[in-house]
Amino acid sequence: MSKSLFYQFNSALDFCFRLHFDSHSNKKNHETDNSHIIKSLSSKSNLKDFAHDFSAFVKNEYGVKQVKQITPDMCQSYIERKSAEGCSLKTIKTYQSNFLKISKCVNKTFNIRTDYLVSVDESKIEKTETIKQYSFTRQEMEKILAAPRSCDSLTALKFAYQTGVRVNTLERLEVRHIDFKNKEITIYKDKGNRTRVLPMSEETAKLLRQQIKGKSGKDRVFSVKKNSVNRYLRRRCEKLSICTPNGEIKSGVHSIRKLWAEETAERYTKDGKDGKDGKDGIKMVLSQLGHGEDRKDLESVYLHSKK
Repeated sequence: MSKSLFYQFNSALDFCFRLHFDSHSNKKNHETDNSHIIKSLSSKSNLKDFAHDFSAFVKNEYGVKQVKQITPDMCQSYIERKSAEGCSLKTIKTYQSNFLKISKCVNKTFNIRTDYLVSVDESKIEKTETIKQYSFTRQEMEKILAAPRSCDSLTALKFAYQTGVRVNTLERLEVRHIDFKNKEITIYKDKGNRTRVLPMSEETAKLLRQQIKGKSGKDRVFSVKKNSVNRYLRRRCEKLSICTPNGEIKSGVHSIRKLWAEETAERYTKDGKDGKDGKDGIKMVLSQLGHGEDRKDLESVYLHSKK
């Protein structure tokens, strides 16, 4: 197992995939354990998305290079990190299930014994789940960005509001990913290891030209970590008393993504580019966010969030 960590996970998931697996016949055979088998393309795709993100986490945090080196504590740390970032209880439980499935796939593929068992403390997730249902209003966002002192975290938040990118992108974006000539920004290997190209407005181009002065090539555009950006955003919200109706402090770059999605969809409709079915704007927004165009389940999440 000398390949990359994600390559190992990817190989295990491919090995355990059975598109036309007969579940009915399997139930009759009580002696065979086929719990490692992945039975649908969507399940395999979701597990690969999860494995890609988790691979990056354990590599950066622990320097792990092989699946057999991963411990339950590392998996638990990932769960706690995601909980702190505001993932919902439903999402955290999905991650818990993913760990169980991937562990079985790894054991079956490489004939080893791993244990990726994690626990979920629902009492700690309840509050963050409520907060993540909300987005900022335009007025709140203007107050947040009107900080008297400039810093990289503030500039990164301005960029996030102009483009709708994830907080991970703020940490990873490099100068070479910016194409001023064609007015494009390439987001390399985002969530799910997918790459996409975003249009760049004149306002964003001006911000980036100022930000990358003296930088080139593989230099990071923003000298920030995703946790530091979210901490800065939370401090701004606390100082400005930006809260939900229940009095909880709003926070998280994800709430900025929601506001960007709402405003961009509205602008698309106003400009008469929404198509005959009125859905072209929504499809474009979901695509730029890094999701599939036909993800109807995400329309309410991004376009009808609480304020």
